[in-house]
Amino acid sequence: MGDKIRLLVLTHNYPRYPGDFAGVFISLLTRRLAGLDVKPVVLAPHDRDAAEYEENEGVTTYRFRYAEDPGDENLAYRGNMQQLVLGSLSGPVRFRRFLNRFCTATLNVIEKERIQVVAGHWLMPSGMVMKKIAHKRPLPMILSSHGTDIRLMNKFGQLPYRYLKQFCRSLKKWTVVSSFLKDRIIRMDGNLADIVEVLPMPHDETIFHRDESIQRDSDLIVSVTRFTEQKRVDYLIKAFATVVAKRSQTRLEIYGSGPLQAGIEQLIRDLGLQQQVRLLAPVPQEKLRAVYNRAAVVVLNSYQEGFGLALSEAMMCGAAVIGTNSGGIPDIIKHRERGLLVPLDDTASLAKAILELLGDNSLRQTLAENGYRFAHENYASGPLASRYAQTVREALLWGKSHRDLPKRG
Repeated sequence: MGDKIRLLVLTHNYPRYPGDFAGVFISLLTRRLAGLDVKPVVLAPHDRDAAEYEENEGVTTYRFRYAEDPGDENLAYRGNMQQLVLGSLSGPVRFRRFLNRFCTATLNVIEKERIQVVAGHWLMPSGMVMKKIAHKRPLPMILSSHGTDIRLMNKFGQLPYRYLKQFCRSLKKWTVVSSFLKDRIIRMDGNLADIVEVLPMPHDETIFHRDESIQRDSDLIVSVTRFTEQKRVDYLIKAFATVVAKRSQTRLEIYGSGPLQAGIEQLIRDLGLQQQVRLLAPVPQEKLRAVYNRAAVVVLNSYQEGFGLALSEAMMCGAAVIGTNSGGIPDIIKHRERGLLVPLDDTASLAKAILELLGDNSLRQTLAENGYRFAHENYASGPLASRYAQTVREALLWGKSHRDLPKRG
C-alpha cells in the first residue's frame, strides 16, 4: 500500500449510501483505481444520514460538514446548486461558507492522508477549491469536466473563467468526457490545447450488459433523462404523438425527475397520451440494466449534452439508440452505423427515426450490435481507469520534476 500514489478526489457529487446514483461514475472510477497503483481518497460534502467517514473497496471517503443543521446541508447532490446560490440573498453567503469549509477540509485531508496528487471533478465548485489551496499546497492537479460546468461558464459570459484562468493553465491535465467539451474549452482559451484530453468516465460492464433472461419489447421506447430545458423532453413527447398515430401499440417510458415535470405531465394530458406514456422515477444502475434490456429503442434528444451517458449505457445493454446531433452525442453515435442522429428540436425527424427503427428489425438489430461492440471497446471501466491512472502517474512525475528545478535568484 505504501508505494501507491495517494490521490485526493474532490467532488460535490458522490454516492451517499448503497444504491445512490449521485456521482456513481466517479465512484466506479475510484474503485477501479484502487485496483491499480493508486490509493484514492474522496472528499465530498456531507448530506443527511450520510457517514462522515467510510472505507469501502479500497477507497477512503470523507464528507465535510458545512452547516450546523443537517437540513441546511442541501447545496450538493440535488442538481440545483446554481439555483440555490443565485436565487436568494442568502445564497451567496451560504456558498461562500460551503467553499470555505470545503477548502479547510481539503487541506486537512491532504495533511492527514499525505496526498501526492489532487483531482477535482467539475470546475465549480471543486476547481474553485483547488485554486484556493494551490498556493498553500503546490501539488500537481488534474481536473475533470462532465458538461454542466462548461455550459455554465459559457452561460455567464466566461466571467467565472477569468477568475480561474491562471489556475486552469497550471493544471497537469484537464480531462473531459467528449470532443465537444474539449472544443468548447479550447475556443475559450487556446493556451489549454495541450492540457485538455478527452477521457470518458468508465462504465460498469458488470452492470451494463446484455441480459438474455430479459425479453426485448419491440414496441417499447425508453428515455432516461431529466425534466429540464436542456433535455428537451417536450419534443420527445410531441414526436411520440406522431409515432402513436401510425403505430398505436407503441409505448414510451421516461425515467427521470426535474423542475419541468409538471409541464411534461400536462403536455401528455393535452395530447391524450396518458395510456401510452409512463413517467417513472429514476432507478439505481442495477435496475437500469433491465430497463435498457427491455427497450427496443432508447432516445436522448438533449441540447449540447456533455456526453450522453444514457445512450452509451443502453448500447452496452444491446439496445438501439437515437440521439440529437448536438453536444457530445455524436462521439457516441455515428449516424446509421451505431444509431441514428436527428437534428435538434426537430420533432418530425425524431418521429421518423423512431418509426424507422421500430419498423425495420434488421436495421435496428444491426445498429444495436454495432453500438454494443463500440461501447464495450470504448467505455469499459478497466481500460479507461488504466488511462486515468497513467494521467495520475504523469502528474506525480511532473510535480516532482517541477519541485526539483533550481530556484531562481
